[in-house]
Amino acid sequence: MIKNFFKYYLRSGLLFKKYLIELKKIEKYSHYELKEYQSEKLRGSVKIAYERVPFYRKIFQERRLTPQDIKTTEDLIKLPIINKQIVRDNFKDFKNKNYKGLISKGLTSGSTGTPGVFLRDMRCINFENATIWRQYQWAGKPYNSKRVTLRGDLIFPSTRTRPPFWKYNCFTKELIMSSYHLSDENMKLYVEEIKKYNPYDLYAYPSSAYLLANFCKRYGIDLKFSCVFTSSEMLLEYQKNEIESAFHCKVYDWYGSAERVAAIGHCEHGNYHEMSDYSIIEYIPRDNGTYEIVGTSLNNYVMPLIRYRLGDIIELEDGTDICSCKRHFKRIKRMHGREASFIITPEQRKVSILNHIPWGIDNLIEIQYIQKKIDEIEVRIVTQASFNKNDLAVLQERLKTHISPNIRYIMKKVPYIERSSLGKFQAVIQEIN
Repeated sequence: MIKNFFKYYLRSGLLFKKYLIELKKIEKYSHYELKEYQSEKLRGSVKIAYERVPFYRKIFQERRLTPQDIKTTEDLIKLPIINKQIVRDNFKDFKNKNYKGLISKGLTSGSTGTPGVFLRDMRCINFENATIWRQYQWAGKPYNSKRVTLRGDLIFPSTRTRPPFWKYNCFTKELIMSSYHLSDENMKLYVEEIKKYNPYDLYAYPSSAYLLANFCKRYGIDLKFSCVFTSSEMLLEYQKNEIESAFHCKVYDWYGSAERVAAIGHCEHGNYHEMSDYSIIEYIPRDNGTYEIVGTSLNNYVMPLIRYRLGDIIELEDGTDICSCKRHFKRIKRMHGREASFIITPEQRKVSILNHIPWGIDNLIEIQYIQKKIDEIEVRIVTQASFNKNDLAVLQERLKTHISPNIRYIMKKVPYIERSSLGKFQAVIQEIN
């Protein structure tokens, strides 16, 4: 309870409100004004990186650069592209050595399914929350409205068989429901609890929202929300259609990152936009008409990241036509990252939230799940040489807790895990009909 209060207080105070007002003004900027805004913020971030972050100080010196050489977004090409492994290997040197304020630690599984640790200051946390809330306001969500959250929160172990499968956060007015217990039998109870709570919106992983929507369609259950917000996985078209049809409302998708270097989201007209006042995104062309996202943070002074490769793939909208929303944010045609697959358990649950499993196992590089039988999963792992019996024991216990204790997990060390045709890591390969 106390933790929930402080989290809410730190994310929703005067600084958050200040940024939300500022962002509502900036979204009306012209294309030229947005570029000027980005360049101004970039110069401040680069100055801090040069003066206070050892990793970047070294890069600037090696390339005989000064902050004056990075004045606009076009100048970023003078600096190297970095990735999660580089940050992991040089973690201490990426931290602002002079920063004295409150610091929050963020974790991500990213494109490789393995954890990365990133630091955020209060400016970054509140700017992030304000940017997300701006999208909520595009959808018409009132500030103090009630919501149901159906994401990766491990509220109870997967072995729990009796309700409740949810908890209530009074500070955020959230009914937080477990995504690890979505069997047909349990979802009847979910629907009853949701109707009793009478929320304004649903905030969920696309795969979890889809399972609930599909259940309601199959059983003829009428469940309504004013809007549905999805994030953290690729939103597939069939998922979006099913969710909107079942819940009688629009889906607003959001793409973000724990590194806080990119944000993309749906506007009220259903189009994806780059949040150009949030960060600087470079689109690195690939040979099949798609682009890889490389982002630069503008609001994180404790760990500024410049030209950070996220590994996610997108398609850009053809032409330069402005959206009906009248904002000059770049339009994105389609996201190709973070597609979820399900693991089917012997208990007839469908589990897709797996990014918690490798957290904290530093010697684990990559992990992939291949399921050909209902009670058996081949777990492919790429490890560092220092991966030991304790790491393996922790991993096996996580598998039982987050997926099911009634599955046989076949551990297989491999040197490399193959990527998809789009170069994406696929965490789950599910071959059960």
